[in-house]
Amino acid sequence: MKRIRVAVVGIGHLGSQYARIYAELPGVELILCDPLNKREIAERYGSTWYPDYHQVLGKVDAASIVVPTHLHYKIAKDFLKRGVPILLEKPMTETTSQAGELIRIAKDKKTILQIGHIERFNPAIRKLKQLLKEPRFVEIHRLGPYQRRGTEVSVVLDLMIHDLDIIFNIIDSPLDTISAVGVPVISTKEDIANVRFIFKNGAVANLTSSRITDKYLRKIRVFEPNRYFSLDYSTQELTRYEKKGRGRINPTRNNGRHKCRPYNTLKREVLCNLIKKRPIKVKREEPLRIEISTFLESVKKRKPPLISGREGREALEVALKIEREMRK
Repeated sequence: MKRIRVAVVGIGHLGSQYARIYAELPGVELILCDPLNKREIAERYGSTWYPDYHQVLGKVDAASIVVPTHLHYKIAKDFLKRGVPILLEKPMTETTSQAGELIRIAKDKKTILQIGHIERFNPAIRKLKQLLKEPRFVEIHRLGPYQRRGTEVSVVLDLMIHDLDIIFNIIDSPLDTISAVGVPVISTKEDIANVRFIFKNGAVANLTSSRITDKYLRKIRVFEPNRYFSLDYSTQELTRYEKKGRGRINPTRNNGRHKCRPYNTLKREVLCNLIKKRPIKVKREEPLRIEISTFLESVKKRKPPLISGREGREALEVALKIEREMRK
């Protein structure tokens, strides 16, 4: 079987993970591109390193572009113009017009443009999507410590954009209104943001993202009539909570009089009598590995990617609207 020659452009923190996974997959010949010397990493994975991506444009069958956002458009355009399928990290580009241009080129060249919204490949998210029937309220927290990488853009384009993609994937309704607040704390861009969406069907979503929190938190809760789901992105733990029976609490009596329950006792009784908790079994897998494998399958079979350029542009468009709302 012919080996697929894949270039990873940008060997930083995330690009190194791309390189590791490609090197572990059968039938892949890995090529690394980065202006910094990555010879050591290339030797580790039995690949070749080039300081300039232009050197590999005619030598590869596919490419993953994992560079800072302001370089996405230029590099992706160069590969797409030569008909090379690409997996482009999020956010897709700096502007929606740039995103539209990449979509047009990919269509003209009949090649693949997949956007790296990794959470869509999270096995727990996939399972949650299967179980949802009528989402009415969604609450998402994506928090973590400050890191220098990614701070050339706001926390909305850095972190929240993952959840924007998930929201529009699970709520099947046009967006009606956006309310947003955010502030820069350490960087010159917003480091913490809170957004509230109201959809045409009445569903509501509340998202909070922060890159100045001391601990990581990646959690989503989705509420439907009589039940809700709680999911931890990182641990891939998914739990369903359902309304149980009629859910009535019978107060105790003391000599014919009602007796107040201590809060903790009442809380336990509520959980016992009102809510049934059930863990949902999820087969844990590395989302990035699934994402890359799905991309390679699209390349081999010449079939549309799971996350298209159009979906990447839609998430970007909403993210930019949020930024404008925050800065009013």
